[in-house]
Amino acid sequence: MAILGFNLQKGELHFCMMNGTRANPRYVAHDRHRFDVDQTKPEMANFFKQTFNELIEAQKPRGLAYRLSMDGKKADQIAYLTFPFGILSLVAYERGLTADQSTIHTFTKKALAHPGDKFTACDDRIANRPTAWPNASKLGSGLIDPEDEDCRESDC
Repeated sequence: MAILGFNLQKGELHFCMMNGTRANPRYVAHDRHRFDVDQTKPEMANFFKQTFNELIEAQKPRGLAYRLSMDGKKADQIAYLTFPFGILSLVAYERGLTADQSTIHTFTKKALAHPGDKFTACDDRIANRPTAWPNASKLGSGLIDPEDEDCRESDC
């Protein structure tokens, strides 16, 4: 597998590139891109389309994933927390890549088969990760579901 995962927060697009297999994920890279939440919708669409394309070109993933936030309570929050993933879905479609969605409910002790919280699960299960890395990036990396029966070791 070579999965590029995304997580959005106010003014920040976090990404994490993972490799390896679903059972044994390996960290490759993570970073954050800042954006202006008050920019116009066309400017925001342009920013995200350009940024997603640049990251895909640089990282060369076989698939994409994103954590859809359920935190938006106001129209302006919903715009910057969900709108970019419509752009990502379009970019994925244009490039022939899958774009899998998850929510915070994906990251439960039961779903992760881990006794600790979602962040320690990422730290415990992901090889070659940095000693300290942001929780927002971990939410991008934690999109890998080790119990996915559709994924075989040879084609992940």
